[in-house]
Amino acid sequence: MKNIYVFFLLIFLCNCTIAQNTYKENCKRSHISNSTQRVNYFQYPTMNKYDIKYLKLDIAAEANNYFISGSCYTVSQAVSNVDSFVTELKSNMTVDSIFVDGVNKTFSQSNDHVIVKLTPSIPANSFFSVIIFYKGTTISNSGVYAGTSSNNTLSYTATLSESYQAREWFPIKQILSDKIDSTDIWVTTSNTNKVGSNGNLLGIDNLADNKIRYRWHSNHPMNYYMPSIAVGNYQEYKNYAKPAAISPDSILILHYIPNSQSFLSSNKTNLDKTPAFVEKLSELYGLYPFYDEKYGHSTAEIGGGMEHQTMTTMCSSCYGESIVAHELGHQWFGDHVTCAKWNDIWINEGFASYSEYLMAEKLPNLFSTTASASMLSVHSNVMRSSTGSVYIPDASVYDENRIFSSRLSYDKGSAIIHTLRFEMQNDSLFFKTLKNFQTQFKDSVATGEDFKNVAEATCNRSFADFFTQWYYGQGYPTYNVTYYKSTANTLLLSVSESVSASNFTSFFKGLLELKITSNQGDTTVLINLNSNDQIFQFNYNKTPTGIVIDPNNWIINKNGTISNSVILPVKILTFTGSSSNCNYLLNWTTTNELNIRKYEIQFSQDGINYNTIGTQNALKDSENNYVFTFNEPNLANCLFRLKVIEENGSVFYSNAINIFSNCIIDFEVSLYPNPILNNEIFLNIHSNHTGINQIYLYNSIGQVIKKGNVEVKKGLNNPIKWNHLGPLSKGTYYIKIINEEGQQINQKLLKN
Repeated sequence: MKNIYVFFLLIFLCNCTIAQNTYKENCKRSHISNSTQRVNYFQYPTMNKYDIKYLKLDIAAEANNYFISGSCYTVSQAVSNVDSFVTELKSNMTVDSIFVDGVNKTFSQSNDHVIVKLTPSIPANSFFSVIIFYKGTTISNSGVYAGTSSNNTLSYTATLSESYQAREWFPIKQILSDKIDSTDIWVTTSNTNKVGSNGNLLGIDNLADNKIRYRWHSNHPMNYYMPSIAVGNYQEYKNYAKPAAISPDSILILHYIPNSQSFLSSNKTNLDKTPAFVEKLSELYGLYPFYDEKYGHSTAEIGGGMEHQTMTTMCSSCYGESIVAHELGHQWFGDHVTCAKWNDIWINEGFASYSEYLMAEKLPNLFSTTASASMLSVHSNVMRSSTGSVYIPDASVYDENRIFSSRLSYDKGSAIIHTLRFEMQNDSLFFKTLKNFQTQFKDSVATGEDFKNVAEATCNRSFADFFTQWYYGQGYPTYNVTYYKSTANTLLLSVSESVSASNFTSFFKGLLELKITSNQGDTTVLINLNSNDQIFQFNYNKTPTGIVIDPNNWIINKNGTISNSVILPVKILTFTGSSSNCNYLLNWTTTNELNIRKYEIQFSQDGINYNTIGTQNALKDSENNYVFTFNEPNLANCLFRLKVIEENGSVFYSNAINIFSNCIIDFEVSLYPNPILNNEIFLNIHSNHTGINQIYLYNSIGQVIKKGNVEVKKGLNNPIKWNHLGPLSKGTYYIKIINEEGQQINQKLLKN
């Protein structure tokens, strides 16, 4: 959307801050006086009974004037039986007459709706037309902005309908899911004006009394808040974009700007960046969706920018490269594909904001600041508060200050896209995801979940944790790192995190870059953080001098404590186990225990989920021996590991050991390693029969990617190696083993 400031600060901020071309788009509405009314916003459910196919506005409007008069003609299709035609229009606007299928109808106006009883009703699937003749003086700066600008001689009247203000100036059904298939917008005005609007300009008609009529037409579907007009004493400035996909054809870039040579001179540089942005975003997102019509800008003091389809409306001080890139990015994200609900405004604002970053990254010579500096600023703004989700909770969907929060919808929305790109570790897949999303939901609406599903299908992996943490969740992590050389060629990193909103998001899983600084040269490593106090070991023969957390600013985070441990870590010399009479016997020996508080003994059946089954306080002798017994007669085999807890609370884990028991003879299977290594696994099969077992390996969508047979004997079999599984891509897999009696066992496998 837009960059709308609180009304009483509007003039100061636009003329001072924005004039420096450092304007950061901010969607705070200027008409705060209507906020309470929108909290109780009401729509008649009857409007869901029809689908608008065509809209024609034929209206009269003058620059610097809030009065609008004319007609609104729609052709709709009944979704179900329509016994009343209901549309929205503010009560301060006067309806003169209404015709349904050419028949003059009686009507009523109440609660900012117009209601026409239909007798007989219109049956489902039928098409019907409605024309409403209306007029009125619109409410100042609520859907319509009008005035003059003394510093550039501009006189203007312009509309801004997002999110609930289309009804301020024309009759319309304000439901996001109902996109209007095609549109005509005709505007009559004085012949000293020009009129910017959506689509192609079909013609300019000369009329009596020094009037002219602009006729704009669009064949592309658009949402209810996209139809727009900008009337003013403009000059016209053109340039052309030439995306490679339509070479040698070009796209018209049409600018209606104040009729001032000094204005053109001071803004021409940034206006001329628009074609390069169109061309680059066409490479990254797919061809500009409205290439057969145009793109451009109309100027009016609306307090910021608004991404009207094919012709953005901009305040006169808003032509900085970042906002030009942002509003253009909306043509894909917001216009071509629109959020299905205001809860998912991220589809519009998060991606438009990330378009700013991408243009600074891909076209650095066109920007005064670097992409990395802009992302660092974004992160800082997000972390001004410890809470807040990108997703808009239901309680806030009529609160425009929450919907268009610069911190959450814009900055955090763009930052988590950057993090998702990092999680994919593949720019080709990242941009393929964006293109697939545009293709799948073109001319339609989508949710954050829809984007998640496209990303998962494109990358063949789950992003459930990512969206739970970053999209629906709140807060950010603070990382703590302890580093120490355990040998001359080994570096250990202990990584933990605290979170800013633990009541909402208790942990942020995911990839993290760490730069190990050294006078012998820096080294950047990539870790996958799945739990607190993980230990990571690297071959490293340098002398470390420090750690830089997230050196490339992929993740919203703060730095916690970074320390170089001077206490030798505990060394687990041995960790073994055996079974006897349904008991599991564990033995381990250690040294260097001065910094160890205790051990937790943990057990697992699947190698993923571990439970603590006992504790042992550290003996702290020079060399220590431990014995632990665990009785579980219902399991044929178990995985065991040690959770080592240091005096300062830090944690790391031993390697896991697998122990088998012949206590039972039920059909049971365990496998390792999990996650898969080297495209091979080992199967431990405890069988109650001698015979042939069938083995199947499935991917996450149920396709069989390998199958085979193994011969097993009654009782516990030696580990069976099953190799040549791949190469397998990262993701989740499932293995099924069927014995001769038809008994089945299914287990989940991971490939990192």
